Amino acid sequence: MRRLITSLAIVALITGCTTTPPPAPSPEPAATTAAAAEDFRATAPAPLTPRPYEFPDVTRVTLDNGLRVLVAENRSAPIVTFRTMVRSGAEHDPSRKAGLASFTADALDEGAAGKTALQIAESFGNLGTSFSSWSDWDMSGTGFDVLSNRFEPALALAADVLLRPDFPAADIDRLRQQRLASILQQRDNASIVANQRFASVVYGDTAYGRPVIGLQSTVSGITRSDVQDFYRRHYVPNDATIIITGDIQPAVAVELARKYFSGWARGPAVTPVAVSPAAIDASRIYVIDRPQAVQSEIRVGHPGVARSTEDYFPLLIMNTILGGNFGSRINLNLRERHGYTYGARSSFTWRREPGPFTVSTPVRTEVTLPAVTEIMNELRGIRSGAVTETELSAAKNYQAGIFPSTVESAWDLANRLTDLELYGLPEDYFDHYRERIAAVTEADVQRVANRYLNPDRSAIVIVGKAGAIREPLETLGYPVTVYDIDGNPQTVP
Repeated sequence: MRRLITSLAIVALITGCTTTPPPAPSPEPAATTAAAAEDFRATAPAPLTPRPYEFPDVTRVTLDNGLRVLVAENRSAPIVTFRTMVRSGAEHDPSRKAGLASFTADALDEGAAGKTALQIAESFGNLGTSFSSWSDWDMSGTGFDVLSNRFEPALALAADVLLRPDFPAADIDRLRQQRLASILQQRDNASIVANQRFASVVYGDTAYGRPVIGLQSTVSGITRSDVQDFYRRHYVPNDATIIITGDIQPAVAVELARKYFSGWARGPAVTPVAVSPAAIDASRIYVIDRPQAVQSEIRVGHPGVARSTEDYFPLLIMNTILGGNFGSRINLNLRERHGYTYGARSSFTWRREPGPFTVSTPVRTEVTLPAVTEIMNELRGIRSGAVTETELSAAKNYQAGIFPSTVESAWDLANRLTDLELYGLPEDYFDHYRERIAAVTEADVQRVANRYLNPDRSAIVIVGKAGAIREPLETLGYPVTVYDIDGNPQTVP
């Protein structure tokens, strides 16, 4: 400002003119400005009209060996996504070998077709991509993203890894030690401990009751022959799907799939595994003691419903209202109204068999009791009280609005096509996705809340300082049991 005034003065001296700054605008009264700002903050902007979206056409071909090939063209970027889906995951783990499906997936690229793990990684790296392999409860998968002009050499490498793994003994031993170290590290993460203990309480001695990564007692016994046997029995083309999306013509993609995967030998059919946990007859509290903890990790819930349910869309909207986004009832209650936490949420974990419904949040130790109380109140409230039109409209607008972003990239499309294949959804499912959201009514939300939420038959799992929270929690009237970090019952003075 001083430089500007000096410059103006020099101009005045040279020209003989006097420069007078323009008068400042009269300020509005402070009260009026504050009131307008308050009104602006109090009024949420109206949602925009959803952008039109059409799910791309999907080419479907089944090769002679039973391998299904799905291709969806997306020219938004010069990238192709490749994905394989084998319909066997951790639900096929023997109880004494929990973690085997995940271990097998991790071992695929440790050596294949005579190439070492380093050579495989370098080959993918030279093509500007990397190879991924993973497993969850329902499936095992592999995949990569690559520039479209490098897709075929990357596909050839992926075929070597998927069809011709060597499972070198030394690398299997190294992976086992790494996995055991990861499991040990997870014991220090209260959130992971809470998730695992909640799963074990809700699902017991079933596949869903054990972590995908396995346990120390099970992973330590996984051998190279176990990995080879799991691969031989489950990685078969007649129980698998290849998905190719992005900047590629469907006919070209199908021919490349034939070229590199038609030699994959068919195997015996794989029988799906049913997950049948024991029913929860009444709510109980399970405290996992961490004597030095300064906060409590809370999990409340019970078995939910399978992804293929006809009530998926009413459940989606109901949970969005309850705890599925930042403006949900549970988060506004625990975070905004009471200040117990930075965030609280509820979710249905969608799987082939009924996955868990869970409310989760970390809270300060001293507010553990009121936080649990408010969670139970919200679960009962959405069952007994009406959902407002504002809540319903906001939830539907939110879910309809974010849908295009979940099918935007080639990788997003591959995820959606995986859902179609894995859960047996209709081929036109995503063509009518937003229509199904728009059709959800207040009555639908009330119906599914009463049918699928069971606050009086829930597991309440809390990882925290048992000495500080046990007695207050007993006032809720639920049985309270305290365990150590390994799941052994213990007495708290």
